[in-house]
Amino acid sequence: MSGFGKLVVIMVVLAISLDKASAGDPDMLQDVCVADLTNSLTVNGYLCKKNFSEIDFSSMAIAKAGATNNTFGSVVTGANVMKVPGLNTLGVSMARIDYAPGGINPPHTHPRATEMIFVLEGELDVGFITTSNVLISKHIVKGEVFAFPRGLVHFQQNNGDVPAAVVAGFNSQLPGTQSIATTLFASSPSVPDHVLTKTFQVGTKEIQKIKSRLAPKK
Repeated sequence: MSGFGKLVVIMVVLAISLDKASAGDPDMLQDVCVADLTNSLTVNGYLCKKNFSEIDFSSMAIAKAGATNNTFGSVVTGANVMKVPGLNTLGVSMARIDYAPGGINPPHTHPRATEMIFVLEGELDVGFITTSNVLISKHIVKGEVFAFPRGLVHFQQNNGDVPAAVVAGFNSQLPGTQSIATTLFASSPSVPDHVLTKTFQVGTKEIQKIKSRLAPKK
């Protein structure tokens, strides 16, 4: 095999290896590695605590409904490694999402995890958009599950007259969330107006109006 051929084979093997490695959180190398959230030193995850107990593996974080009296009429309450330190290196987490009537969990992505939701109460209109700009959407009801592939933009909205709630599962201890609207219009420093006017084909006044509405409350 020529030198170029060997290089191609090496690149293909490397690409496959990297793809497998990025499929979820890194594999654990011990039974448990309870996160030491007090240590300022972090790696790809958290350092392990020397002493731990059953408390590190339990939480009531998502036992009660969250307050939905905000701009979007929804609230996400996480049960991730920040709330359950024992999840460190385990590659899983959960969340509860509550929706007021008309509330929306606006378009967002989870860069590090696939998400699956289970409807506890109410009904929702949900969907995700593929990289080919195809919308996959469905009206889901109590007891139903729906999955959102990792990294794809997705949303949930309660178009009903009563509150709704779901429990979400993730294949990451800390899936991360990037809201499309707040990322573009409420970042710090802010995205320049000329970038947004060109992107959305609107005027500066419209951009500044959206920024003012999404700006963090002082």
